[in-house]
Amino acid sequence: MIKPGFSFLLFLQLFIISFTSSSLFSQEWMAPVNVSNMPNHLNQAADLVIDHSGVLHVVWTMRMSSSWWKIMYSNSDDDGLTWSEPLDLLQNIDLWMASPKIACDSKDYLYVTYTYNKMNIPEMMVKMVVFDGHEWSDPILVSEGMPGSDYNKVVVDNNDRVFVFWYLYSYYTYYRILDGNLWSEFYCPFCDSTDIYLVSEHTKGISNDNFIKWSGVSASVNYFGERAQYYELNISSNVWEYPELISNDTMNVHIDISRNSNNIPVCVYRKISEINYTASDSTKYVQKEGNYWGNPELVAGTKRTQVNQKIAIDQNNDKHIVEAEFNNNSTHLMHYRTSKNLWFGSIIDSSTNFCNPTKLLFHQDKLYLVYFKDSIPGTPDDDIFFTKYDIVTGKTEQPGSLAELKIYPNPASGSISIEFENKNEQEIELSVYDITGRHIITLINKNIPPGVQQILWNGKDKNGKEVKSGSYLVRLSYGRDFVSKTVEIVR
Repeated sequence: MIKPGFSFLLFLQLFIISFTSSSLFSQEWMAPVNVSNMPNHLNQAADLVIDHSGVLHVVWTMRMSSSWWKIMYSNSDDDGLTWSEPLDLLQNIDLWMASPKIACDSKDYLYVTYTYNKMNIPEMMVKMVVFDGHEWSDPILVSEGMPGSDYNKVVVDNNDRVFVFWYLYSYYTYYRILDGNLWSEFYCPFCDSTDIYLVSEHTKGISNDNFIKWSGVSASVNYFGERAQYYELNISSNVWEYPELISNDTMNVHIDISRNSNNIPVCVYRKISEINYTASDSTKYVQKEGNYWGNPELVAGTKRTQVNQKIAIDQNNDKHIVEAEFNNNSTHLMHYRTSKNLWFGSIIDSSTNFCNPTKLLFHQDKLYLVYFKDSIPGTPDDDIFFTKYDIVTGKTEQPGSLAELKIYPNPASGSISIEFENKNEQEIELSVYDITGRHIITLINKNIPPGVQQILWNGKDKNGKEVKSGSYLVRLSYGRDFVSKTVEIVR
């Protein structure tokens, strides 16, 4: 395969993240690499695909002015260490082009879809360009005759058929299928329902049972009344299953879905506690159990300014969630991981202004992540960054400076014992949050010597008031890392 883009590689400076000596896992995220490397520009909305030769391909938007955006592309043939010089795919000089998505087929042809002329709503369209191993094609109009198209997604099935999804300016999701050189008619799976939209935004590829499985949202009340939905499309018959309600939680539109090794779908979403977004919110994880979705599990309960959550499942069936959180006047890119029924967390990267994940992939024992952040503090400019994380096959890892967090009894009606072993003298914070992410009480916030620590919580908040029945998150923080576990209170 001849690699698309420029033939030479730019060796980019690696931005080193300073981790504490008490690292969460024996592995750490690779020092982030600046992929866009375009100073004084706003680079966002990145997407990532890995072809069958192991080459990484990234597309993103680069802002030139308020109404002028470019679609940019770069690749890496050394597993993300260095990247090709960014390529302007369309040589755009005056239009708003947004939301690029990328996929590849078995021949490693690349398909990039995007929204065209977004500033002029009646003329918004979804277009596509194709790389055939030698050169990029001219733009192909996909949403012909359908004004108001936006939020596109491209998926390639096991027979190299190309599915392009988008939703019409208001609600309805449409798609077309490219089979060889022939386009199908327009399909609208749920045009009989006015409360379902964004079907295409969270597609997660092709499963081994020949289904495309993804999550979307239902906005049956208003913009602030959304609920998570789950969809399946049988690509062999082009038949849809009617959406399943994932959760009754009021949530934000940014949700993500994946599958474990048993092909069971799992979902992560951001629950909002108030419709004005000013109160604390929380991150929830939920998976399908039989014919129904189980009870959502509280992962994180801190106030945040960004909304993207991304999820991937590794070869050990451990769950990985990456999201951005605001804390102490900084935005942290967080990594949450399960091990032995506990959620562990650590900071991947930090920013003084803005930081948001856009694509998380698990591929051949590694996590691959692209995100954008303000690379120059104090400016609105963002760059696209790449990092990766090696997974040890069959190994369950514990934090380097802490033993397993134990809570008993659980469920509890009275006092609760919280136990952990601190292997090194260090600053420890032990706090409790409710299901909405609201801070309940801080039990420890001081330097702790080595040894087994046992803390009693009387089930009361910081004002001495007994908490109500429900789920609560116990979070133990140390340096840049933390571990958390849920406890059930029964009154």
